[in-house]
Amino acid sequence: MPTLSFALQTQLELFLEQLQSLIDESLIFILEQHSQNFIYEYGTSELNKKTIAALKTSILNTEQQSGIVQLAESASHYLLTRKKLEVLDQAFVGEIFLFQPVTLNSVKPKAEKLLSLAETFHSQSSSMQHMFSIIERVAITEFPVLVRGESGSGKELVAQAIHDYSQRRKHPFIAINCAALNASLLESELFGHVKGAFTGAIREHKGVFERAAGGTLFLDEIAEIPLELQAKLLRVLETGEFTPLGGEKSLKANVRIIAATHRALREEAKSGRFRQDLLYRLRVIPIFVPPLRERKQDIPLIAEFLLNEHRTSTQTPRLSAAALQTLMDYDWPGNVRELKNTLLYALAMANGRSEINVSDLPDEIIHGIQDAESEPQAIEQPALPNSTKIDAHTLQQTLKKYQYDLGLAAQALGMSRTSLWRYRKKFGL
Repeated sequence: MPTLSFALQTQLELFLEQLQSLIDESLIFILEQHSQNFIYEYGTSELNKKTIAALKTSILNTEQQSGIVQLAESASHYLLTRKKLEVLDQAFVGEIFLFQPVTLNSVKPKAEKLLSLAETFHSQSSSMQHMFSIIERVAITEFPVLVRGESGSGKELVAQAIHDYSQRRKHPFIAINCAALNASLLESELFGHVKGAFTGAIREHKGVFERAAGGTLFLDEIAEIPLELQAKLLRVLETGEFTPLGGEKSLKANVRIIAATHRALREEAKSGRFRQDLLYRLRVIPIFVPPLRERKQDIPLIAEFLLNEHRTSTQTPRLSAAALQTLMDYDWPGNVRELKNTLLYALAMANGRSEINVSDLPDEIIHGIQDAESEPQAIEQPALPNSTKIDAHTLQQTLKKYQYDLGLAAQALGMSRTSLWRYRKKFGL
């Protein structure tokens, strides 16, 4: 059983406060291991004593780790999640139990979910099956999710799957790339603005927090949000309210937050580029998307799907055995996105033939050369040693080259990330 470990009691108290602010009509119990006494209860004030007693009895008399619990005394059903709990400064060892009320028709059979997710991601690998298991369990909660994975690995597809399996699926799913907008535009896109809030604001604009009401908001490349906006985002998560730019009235934020990044946010927080308190708010449930090179057995399934999706006639081109083996031998630094682009190139080169041969593949795939633009690892020398000569075109091309990785772009331009941010703001990029 997984263990939640806290060095200090205050850390546990903060965690419980976060849970209380995120769950709706749910129950939390903490059981001390040695005495088998319940030392903490939350959300039980609305229940009668008989129901509370039944829940506690189910805790003491079952080894069920998670799943649906039905109370014999009523028609109520709860989704149970339990974890071991330790608080080091108190020498405390016990368990924490989370009960969330559900209706049976809102919970799909497990086999059906796994099959659907396997089809959605075109995957049979064990690492992806583990990810599917996390998705199906977290989808029916309201907890914020942080999706980690390399560029092109399918982080947005994970966010969409969580939304589709959640109780919010009938409401909007809105995705926004935080790296694609400068600070002022991003703030307006997140929270909206009123007419006259700034020069050019000729009409009211609703931000994604308002447009996604009742649904899910996917914040891609969350690590690229400027620090001043991180503070405002943290306030929304803490209070559940936001104020449009130039506005005076606060609005309720009824959205589930799913964030994604290819960076290690803990390292970003240590270096001062990301707020640690925001990290803990966003990283309630972490999900890691395995890179394609670690699940090469999925390549034939993904390739078959992509070729069927982009066929131009009733006959779908097929990969020759040699071409498929070439794809299997490549390490795919750009992941599924790079595989898709490779197959589109091959389709064009095959020019209507029924079979795609090795010669139809790009040279870098044939020779196993990793495309530097797919996943930049190192920069041999600064692109511009004198940053004072940077113009908007050069800045835009550099950002595109390094896929808006601000650290690498700043290194290539021979400047700090702060200077890069100023140039982006100056040129509106």
